[in-house]
Amino acid sequence: MIPGVIVDFLGRATVAMGGTRDSALVPHVHRVSGWTIEPDLQTITCLIGSQTANNLIQSLEDNGQFALTVCEMPSHETYQFKGRFVESGPVGEADIATFRQCRDRFVERISAILGYPAEKVRRYVAEPSIAVRFKVKEIFVQTPGPTAGKRLMPREE
Repeated sequence: MIPGVIVDFLGRATVAMGGTRDSALVPHVHRVSGWTIEPDLQTITCLIGSQTANNLIQSLEDNGQFALTVCEMPSHETYQFKGRFVESGPVGEADIATFRQCRDRFVERISAILGYPAEKVRRYVAEPSIAVRFKVKEIFVQTPGPTAGKRLMPREE
């Protein structure tokens, strides 16, 4: 189960990238335009645009592994979620609402940090075309500092 403090973090985070690897162990990066935690508090849905979906479905079907790295700006608080692919499909109406919330958060924060007009920043967030669901098995701290790399879930003994 994803801890409440991490659920809260995901509700304020601004930037996310997905990662897969293919059968030849070549890594692939996928820009994530939105994300949501499902009611079971174990599954995350990631919204990915077709521009960065190369090798996505093939890799997931090959080995079922997915990693999601999510960052909150400007603090740079960052976590990585690793887990098993559940399913994928086209985005629906609820996904579009999630995408818009995540995009608006990104635009607001990045515009404030960089001083760029919101319309210019908005262009950096791709419309999603694929929804990928994965069940989280591990969460790692990736925030720069002495705890970077520490596993939060399951707890390190």
